[in-house]
Amino acid sequence: MIIAALLVSVLVASPDPEPPRAELCLAHVEAMIAEAERETGMVAGPSWFIRSWWTAQLPEDDAPGAWTEEQRTRLALSMPERKAAEPDGYRAELQSCVDEAIEGGALP
Repeated sequence: MIIAALLVSVLVASPDPEPPRAELCLAHVEAMIAEAERETGMVAGPSWFIRSWWTAQLPEDDAPGAWTEEQRTRLALSMPERKAAEPDGYRAELQSCVDEAIEGGALP
């Protein structure tokens, strides 16, 4: 009974489940692009290919498991907090997303 109560409290406190891989990676890449634009005013060309690759991995909007625009916005807004909370994990996750896209053929 206690375990069930804890599980319910965790689910209620967290409005979105852990994002699907494509959603998470797209949010990482978009955050990386935004940061590069802020810092240098320029974004390396491969970043756009990687973003496009992850966008293509998302399910159709009406498909089961597809996230809403509201969920995507909350995820995007959480990225700076994720980075601040665990910088090494954040960088490793971003690198994993970039590597996966490149291995999947994102770059021409």
